[in-house]
Amino acid sequence: MAKSTHGRGVEGISRRGLIIGGGAAAAAATLGAASPAMAASADKPTDGGGDLLLVNGRIHLGDEHDTVVGEVRIRDGRFVALGKDAQKAGGQATRIDLGGRTVIPGIVDSHNHIVLVGNRPGYHELLEDVFTIPDAVARLQARAAHVPAGQFITTVGPISAMQFREGRLPNLTELSAVNRPVFLEAAQGGVVTNQLGKDYFESKGIAVGATGTLSGSAFGTGAAGQALLALRQDFLTDDSRERTTLGALQYYAGLGITTHFDSGAFHTDEPSGAIFNENKYTMHKPFLALNRAQKLPVRLRVDFAEEDMDASVPQLTQRLKDSFPFFGNDMLRTGAIGEWTAGGLTGMGTPVWLEGTRAVAKARWRNENHSLTTADFKAIIDGWNQVNQEFPITDLRWVVAHVPFITAEYVQKLKGLGGGLKVGWGAVRSGALQGPPYRTILSSGIPTAYHSDGGDITVINPWLNLYTMVTGKNLRGDLINEGQAISRVDAIRLATSTSSWFLQEDDLGDGIKVGNHADLAVLDRDFFSVPESQITGTKSVLTIVGGDIVHDAGVLPAPRGGWEDGLHRYGH
Repeated sequence: MAKSTHGRGVEGISRRGLIIGGGAAAAAATLGAASPAMAASADKPTDGGGDLLLVNGRIHLGDEHDTVVGEVRIRDGRFVALGKDAQKAGGQATRIDLGGRTVIPGIVDSHNHIVLVGNRPGYHELLEDVFTIPDAVARLQARAAHVPAGQFITTVGPISAMQFREGRLPNLTELSAVNRPVFLEAAQGGVVTNQLGKDYFESKGIAVGATGTLSGSAFGTGAAGQALLALRQDFLTDDSRERTTLGALQYYAGLGITTHFDSGAFHTDEPSGAIFNENKYTMHKPFLALNRAQKLPVRLRVDFAEEDMDASVPQLTQRLKDSFPFFGNDMLRTGAIGEWTAGGLTGMGTPVWLEGTRAVAKARWRNENHSLTTADFKAIIDGWNQVNQEFPITDLRWVVAHVPFITAEYVQKLKGLGGGLKVGWGAVRSGALQGPPYRTILSSGIPTAYHSDGGDITVINPWLNLYTMVTGKNLRGDLINEGQAISRVDAIRLATSTSSWFLQEDDLGDGIKVGNHADLAVLDRDFFSVPESQITGTKSVLTIVGGDIVHDAGVLPAPRGGWEDGLHRYGH
């Protein structure tokens, strides 16, 4: 058995072979991976073990001083030495020469809907890193070479018309250059198919416009809802779910995300035509299957979203009795309650919500709610204050996410309750003052971390969201957050180094520190200095999770004699 040095063994072939090869060549092609050959120069490890030594980089540790060092040493999946100490720490090592590239701690998306992305029908192709229609079509054509005839290529959820230079999704004529049926659905930008897809949908009595558009919405209405339902019924299987889940996690690893914090879905027992619906009792099965097979390339944390509409909160009550918060392993672990407590999407402040909140506080679980309007954050925080009088919550780290309109007064009220905020969320928004008010929040000192809220109604690609955070603009260039943009250093810290408080794991989401899990991303450009217009195109050329190289774009120079001698100890 080949064994990873932090305890995740893989029998038969290396873990790297499983991660890179098992999920699809398409995932590698998606992010331009030239080869699985490892970018490293190797001092052959001894039988007793070998370290991973990264040298000649600009490695941002993610601390409050924005310390930058040139070297880090990894042993047994953790950082063991930084800076000059990394060279002196002793022991033979696999050396990776970074060639002066920028390195950041692994990105933690502290609230998204990756579970929905993992359960999309067909051969799902993520397109958040392409910005012209010809590039999108070329990506789909490349994927088609690996898709069996008659199978759909889909992109459902994390895509936006706003990301394309043309300001729209591709049309039927453009998509018909792809020799497989194609279905693209964006909550912001519409729904479109190609001629092969049009033929399929019309055979089922679903109307498609002459340019390939389908009427209706991502909420499951009209032809769009009928089409997604048909695709789920015909092309969604256990095997496809596992394939899509692995491909999605690999794709985002190529963008530098090393931990996803999933916030669930709206529950439906059977397949639905709404973009944000899934069966909450089965939707994590592909993630669990990958975890059992030791094939998860990145970390997953899971919150439970309950939707009780009855003041007795029966589902939530059962969850609090039968589930465990913070249960699992380093790669997959449960969280607590979120994205709302009870009452569904807009139920904050209602009697059923208040009863749910009392139940969570009494059980002493962490709780997360989301704020979307100019009033709901007040209902949440005032309600929490009320519950706190009966069941103290100040040590439970309760969180409000999104908060586009939160005020300084309510930031301080939440801080007094021992709470925190998750921010981000805005790359595809339109209109004035579509927050969050980053500067106001950061100046308050309240615990704060980055999230995308992507996967169903917006994008997950962190660089699209970070662009908005540092410019105050959406992807179209409209100013949507005047006066609240933050520095690139602050934005990266929120996305990498301030999540430990929210994860409640002292060795994860706390930057590059001795003793922490060795999660990092080597970037293809210096995010801290490139022009604003280049931020959105940022990718990782090398992503490491717990000492394992889970993404390699084949950019860094290979050593004489190849890479295998040095990397088998890390499961590659």
